[in-house]
Amino acid sequence: MLAGIHTALVTPFDADLAFDEAAMRSSVRRQIESGAAGLCPLGGTGEPLSLSLAEHFRVVDTVVEEAAWRAPVTVGCLLGAQADIVAVARHAKAAGADAIMLVPPYFYSVRPFDIERHFAAIAEACDLPVILFHTPGRSGVRMGADELLALIHGIPSIRGIKDASADMVLAGEVISGAPEGFSFMQGLDELLLPSLAMGAAGGIVSLGELFPRSLRALFEHAGAGEFEPARRIQSGLLPLCRWIYSEPNPGPLKYALELAGRPAGPCRPPIYGPRDATGDALRKLLPPLLRADAG
Repeated sequence: MLAGIHTALVTPFDADLAFDEAAMRSSVRRQIESGAAGLCPLGGTGEPLSLSLAEHFRVVDTVVEEAAWRAPVTVGCLLGAQADIVAVARHAKAAGADAIMLVPPYFYSVRPFDIERHFAAIAEACDLPVILFHTPGRSGVRMGADELLALIHGIPSIRGIKDASADMVLAGEVISGAPEGFSFMQGLDELLLPSLAMGAAGGIVSLGELFPRSLRALFEHAGAGEFEPARRIQSGLLPLCRWIYSEPNPGPLKYALELAGRPAGPCRPPIYGPRDATGDALRKLLPPLLRADAG
């Protein structure tokens, strides 16, 4: 279903921390013009837990309208209450989004049985394809390959997974055990190339905000079996990844966007700007990568 490198979008704010619709529209246009395969608003990079339900709706409407069917839109539905998740999912459907992304319930110490019932209820309430977001570091829920495959085979609406577990054995097992046409999407920029080499369909990653052309080139090289140029792109991003994810996302990413001349404003608390050491590293590492992305 999904393929290529999809960009996990930041949610831009103005100086007063209000949603900046103009900046979001500009970001969507830039992504599409740069060849991003798809867009993912309201994922972990989009600060969804700091947005009201009404703001979720505004973000969805803005991104879908600006994308205008030029790129698929997968809407993150990552709130805690099932009723709120269903509300965002239904709004995404009405707005014209292509898919929704769901995370296992966090904080509640759920079991696989609970996760299956939760996903099934949401899938039944909203007729959109579901991307399962497996992110143990954020949700606190780590699922094994057998548990993930049981969900994937048990709920036909689940058409893909964004996996941010950093477990390449799990990735291989899910890729080999999933139904035909299922999309395994890597969620960690650092592991794009290894995942593609194992048969992943692509990735949903934050660095698409900064380097959409470079990530598209990595994907295309890997697909053509040109692993040396793909390796150079992947290796070139690793030092930046170490720093940009050294603090809560998207704090350093928004700082990097400011440096790149694509301001998205500050983050809402409890996410703050990067420490001095992180800012210094980003100012050093970013310019050559931006030049390479510009071609």
